[in-house]
Amino acid sequence: MDLFSCLSPFVFCSFASGSSGNCYYVGKQDEGMLVDVGISAKQIMKVLTKNDIPLSHIKAILVTHDHIDHVLGLESLTKNSPIPIYAHPDCLQGILEGKATKLVNARLLNEIEPMQPFEICGITVEAFPVLHDGRGAVGYHFNFEGHTLTIATDIGMLDNVVKEQIKRAENIVIESNYDKDMLENGSYPYILKQRISGPFGHLSNAEASRFIAEIYHPNIKNIMLCHLSENNNTPERALQCVYQHFRIKHVHPDVNTSVFPLPRHKDTGFVYL
Repeated sequence: MDLFSCLSPFVFCSFASGSSGNCYYVGKQDEGMLVDVGISAKQIMKVLTKNDIPLSHIKAILVTHDHIDHVLGLESLTKNSPIPIYAHPDCLQGILEGKATKLVNARLLNEIEPMQPFEICGITVEAFPVLHDGRGAVGYHFNFEGHTLTIATDIGMLDNVVKEQIKRAENIVIESNYDKDMLENGSYPYILKQRISGPFGHLSNAEASRFIAEIYHPNIKNIMLCHLSENNNTPERALQCVYQHFRIKHVHPDVNTSVFPLPRHKDTGFVYL
């Protein structure tokens, strides 16, 4: 048995996280899938190679919504590699109409229905709707032999559906996009500030942290903060906010629980789930 198998049969890797581009790997040792491809195909191939993942091991691409920071590399990556693409029907339409993605081979596109589980390389996948202004915006819940992961990014607010999907997971990727004071006092135009903080925009540090503290239990293995704003947040503020709300709720995280922000421009390596 190799080191990989000793640690966990199920892994996650963030390639990039933020408005500059988002891309994640979810899978096993010999096969898996990408969630969003919002960075260039060249960057994706570089991280795959670094982590010893041949492109042939990528069996699917799941897309959360059609914003450019989630689909930028879709056309180039699939041009010579016919990887099936899965997304909500509205998102697929957005892909076919997008300037950077309109040449994606339509035969690769597969519609998914929220709250209807399906299987990719032995991993059960379930999409769920999220409140965001991208077309067909969804999050994803994964289950492989009892190892669970929920990815909930680009969320205007935590409604009951999203909350329940996050509660199901022992590994959580949750948006912690902005610090409220930094956003309010920053240089963004008023209308953009309203969009970001609105019900179809993004989740603040405080909103994410408050919820994490409310639902925390010792069986949670990894809490990963994603899609941090470059201008309205810092990794330190996002992390401090989580621990502040832990203290408010008198939560003492188990020593086996890891809490960390996902880097904007570099990969994390394998996170064992």
